[in-house]
This record gives sequence, structure tokens and C-alpha cells, in this order.
Amino acid sequence: MRIALAAAALLASAAVPAQAEPVSAVSVSYNIDVGPMTMTVVKYGLDLKEGAMRSRAQIKSHGISRVFSEYTANVEAESRARGPAIAPVSFRLVRERDDSIREARLQWKDGGAIDYSPREKKAERRARIDNALNDEVADPMTAVLRIGTSGETPCPSVHQIFDGRDVFELALTDKGEGEMKGDGGYRGKVRNCEVSWTPIAGRAAEKNEPRESYDVSFAPIGELPSGRTLWLPVSLSGKLKGLRFTAYVTKLKSEGEAASTASTQN
Repeated sequence: MRIALAAAALLASAAVPAQAEPVSAVSVSYNIDVGPMTMTVVKYGLDLKEGAMRSRAQIKSHGISRVFSEYTANVEAESRARGPAIAPVSFRLVRERDDSIREARLQWKDGGAIDYSPREKKAERRARIDNALNDEVADPMTAVLRIGTSGETPCPSVHQIFDGRDVFELALTDKGEGEMKGDGGYRGKVRNCEVSWTPIAGRAAEKNEPRESYDVSFAPIGELPSGRTLWLPVSLSGKLKGLRFTAYVTKLKSEGEAASTASTQN
């Protein structure tokens, strides 16, 4: 699940294209491979209208992984542009594994307070989560947009995220400019980053899960109404519990994008 959220939440020195067109909608599909097999597929969508940003993602087990566990997660979120900043409004995550369904909801109130459900049952863990929540914390989907609009490039930057269960930090380090070639869903300039995941509060922090690092390549998709370029992840790779994985774009479509910014595979 963490890999999938990272790919959706991460899965953007390339200069901002002068001919970048305003983005009104984006749709991206990713495969997540472990070894030679595709284990998970992710579909991400973003719609922008009058400062409102509505994003959604579906994360689903695929291929042989379904033999061991049937897994689906549906995510939807609303964010809002406030000048150059992007503020979270609401977030909903529904996880389905075999016959089990779990739901998490987050709502940002005026003043920055976060109302979330279900509340953590263990008092000590709940207190640590509540103490870790602050005005800078965003949901994973808003974090994707913050990372993608943090400056002329998406790295370096640091983001604190809450998914309803864990508070964690993503720190991005710049690894330079590159170019993606081949038959994938995107071909063109990218900015390469190293992304470090560090738990702050919640179950992962209590289990002392180690800091993890991933290699991510971001692509410039187009321009937001604020004038900033929107970057989105087009590849992600690393190890989780000793297993190497690779996430990559299979399809990408952006309404209003410049023809030279991305290639779409139907």
C-alpha cells in the first residue's frame, strides 16, 4: 500500500517550458512491478476548475498477486489553490482487502484544524498523532500537488503528510536533469529526485519502521492557473522489505498540455 500511495502521491534542471498551456485535467496510469511481474496498477486523475482541485486514484492488485490477496483502494480528495499555495480541503480513502473494508476520512476546518475518522483507539498513539498534526500537514493527494508545484522543479522540498493512520515526512533531494526514452507512457525531459520516507507518528513510527528511500523521475505536465508548472511522477523505484519494485507510467493524458511536453499512449 505504501508503494502504491507513493506512486500515486509522488507518481513532476528542466526549465519551465515557455509554451506550457494551462492544465484543466490530467489522467495517468501506472504499473507497479516486483521483479518481472506487475503486481499493482494505479489510475490517477486530476480535475481543476476555478481554483478547486479534485484528485482521485484507484489502486488495485493485479496478476498473480490476486491469488494471494484481492486488494483495492479508492482515494479521492479536494484541494484548493490559495495564491501560489495549495491547501487541503478533504480526503477519503476506502481500502478493500478480501472481505474486509476500511475507510478513513479527513476534513480541514477553518484555521487549519484537522478532523479525521475513525479516531485512533489507543490513547497514547492518538495523542502522538494529534501532536504531530500542524498547519503544514496535507493528505497524500494534496501532497502530490504540492510536490508538483513547489518551485521550478519538484526537488529539493520537504512535505509532511497524514493519511488517516500515519503521519510521515517526504524529503526530496535533487539528482539532476534526465530524459526518458523508449516505449513507455511518457517520453521527454524529467527531473530526477531521491525521495526519503520517514514515519513521524502512528503505527509505522511505533513499530520503528526504518527510513526508506526511492528514486523518482518527475515530468512537466503543463501550467496551473497560478502560472506554476505542474510536475507529476513518471517513474519510481526502490526496495521495500528487501524486494525491489519499479513503478512507471503506461498512459498519460493532459488536457491543454503543449505537444512537446508529453507523449500519450492509447
